[in-house]
Amino acid sequence: MIWTRAEGCRVWDEHGREYLDLTAGFGVASLGHRNPRILEAWAAQPVVHALGDLAEAEVTRRLRDALPWPAKLGVTGEDAVEIALRTALLATGRAGIVAFDGAYHGTGLLALAATGFERFRAPFSPWLPGPVHRRRYGEDPGPLPADAACVIVEPVQGRGGGRVPPDGFLASLRERCDEAGGALLVVDAIFTGLGRIGAMWPGHEVADVLCVGKALGGGLPLSAALFVRPELERVWELGPEDVYTHTHVGSPFACAAALVVLDEVPGLLARVREAGARFEDDGWDGAGLLRVREGSADEARERSVLVIPSGMDGELVQATPPLVVSDAELDEAFERLR
Repeated sequence: MIWTRAEGCRVWDEHGREYLDLTAGFGVASLGHRNPRILEAWAAQPVVHALGDLAEAEVTRRLRDALPWPAKLGVTGEDAVEIALRTALLATGRAGIVAFDGAYHGTGLLALAATGFERFRAPFSPWLPGPVHRRRYGEDPGPLPADAACVIVEPVQGRGGGRVPPDGFLASLRERCDEAGGALLVVDAIFTGLGRIGAMWPGHEVADVLCVGKALGGGLPLSAALFVRPELERVWELGPEDVYTHTHVGSPFACAAALVVLDEVPGLLARVREAGARFEDDGWDGAGLLRVREGSADEARERSVLVIPSGMDGELVQATPPLVVSDAELDEAFERLR
C-alpha cells in the first residue's frame, strides 16, 4: 500500500481510495496528519539543519527549555532507549539489564537485547549485549540480580499487545531498584507517552530516566531520554566530544514540531480518556488510545480502516489513532469493523 495523501485522521492510497486511519503512523501523528500548526512551525524555521551537539539551532534550545527535565536528544525511539541503558551502565558500573516478556524497545542490538520478541532476537543472538534477565510483565520481579544496572519497562506494552499491568507494578519496580543499591528504573514511554494512554509523562513519578519519541517530533524523527533524576545527565561528561550522537540530532524542523506537540497535548488528555472509554465499550482492551482486540489488519484494510498488527504472534489488531479523532470518526470506524 502506498500513501499518496494524509489529512487529519484519513489517508488516501495510490488508487484514490480513502481510509480511516486508526494508526496515526504508529502513533506518530498524534495531532493528526498535516496538523496546521505544525506545518506553520516548519515553514517558519530560519535554520533547516545545524551541527547537532556542536552548534544547535535556536529552536532546539527552546525545546530543551520546554521539556520538564534535562534531556539527551536522539533521532529514533531506539536512540532514547540506547541512551537510557548506557546511562545505567555509566552510573552503576554494572552491565545487567532486567527486562520483561512481551517488551518491545527497538531493533538495534542493545535495545533488541532487552526486547522480548524471540523471533527478532534469534538471528542476531551471537552479537546481542547482556546479560539480560527476563521477568514476567506485571509481576514483582523479586530481588534484582547483583549485576543489574537497571530495570527497563513500558507503562503499557505497545507491540506486545496493549498489556496493562496491575496497579502498583511500577511502584514495586521502583522499590526493587532502590533495594539493589542504585539500579536505575528506565521507563520506556516512547509509544505510551505524550498523551497516548491519557497521561503526558506516564511513569515519571517512579522513573530515573524516561524515554519518549514517536509523537514527539510531530511527524519527523525525534526522541529524548529525559533525566528525571537530573544529576544523571552528568555521567555523559566524558570529554570534549559527545560519545553518543547523530548527524541529525536536534533537527530544527523536528524540534519546532515538538514545541507544538508539547503545547497541544495537555489540552487533549481528557479527550483521550473519553475516546478510550468508547473503544472499551466497543470491546477493545488496552488504555487510553492504545487499544487492541482480536482481528486481522488485512481484513480491516478491506473495510477501509487502517490498524496495526499486534501481539506476540500478530493475533491482535491495534488502534492508536490521532488524539484528535472525533466521535463521528470513531462511530464510522467501529461500524466498518463490525
